[in-house]
Amino acid sequence: FKFGSKQGRRSRGSMVSSGFVCRVASLLMVALQSPFMMTSSGAGVAPISLLTKYVVEASMKNGGELTEQARSGLRALNWPAHMFEECVMRRVAGLEGNCDATFVWERAISHATKGVTLWGSLPEQAKQVLFAGCATFTFGTVMSFVAGRTHLLSVLGSGILGYGMYINFLTPTFQFVVCALLALLGMRARGKTAITAATPSAKPAAPIKAAAKADVKGEPKKTK
Repeated sequence: FKFGSKQGRRSRGSMVSSGFVCRVASLLMVALQSPFMMTSSGAGVAPISLLTKYVVEASMKNGGELTEQARSGLRALNWPAHMFEECVMRRVAGLEGNCDATFVWERAISHATKGVTLWGSLPEQAKQVLFAGCATFTFGTVMSFVAGRTHLLSVLGSGILGYGMYINFLTPTFQFVVCALLALLGMRARGKTAITAATPSAKPAAPIKAAAKADVKGEPKKTK
């Protein structure tokens, strides 16, 4: 399609809208802590839960506790999923939930780490790979939403996280496959948008031809 045409504008608009939907879907799955991997026992694990577990364990190994800044950051990462579970999921299941925001904020870290049962059986190198994948993918998803275009970190993080699952014999879930595909499609759409923007507009050739004809008509006839 020609750059600047109605068809081109419609195509670019559809790419922008589809990219926005992909980024929102990925952000929701990460923020609400959808399980991205399954253990051999069938327990689902979310990236933010693994990230939280690694940071808490690293601080305990160093003989100290989490700083107030680190604690607040981890609570902010885990609060949306915990709040959604207490106020929505538990009530849908017919259970009683506590929707007090302060209560959920205080318990966000402990709630996230209690479900990570596979952590103690993993070697240190495997933990580092999983942490790198979870951190890269999580922040890449957030950066993609903030920047309004798919960030390279989300694609890189999905690759690292997939490798971490492979070496630790973890099974990727449908949510992880969807997020990885959305990241790849987002990068593909971003490349198409860049190519389209760099394509020069097609200039009409009619004025050039008309000017050439006028020059030919204005030339004096040659005499023998």
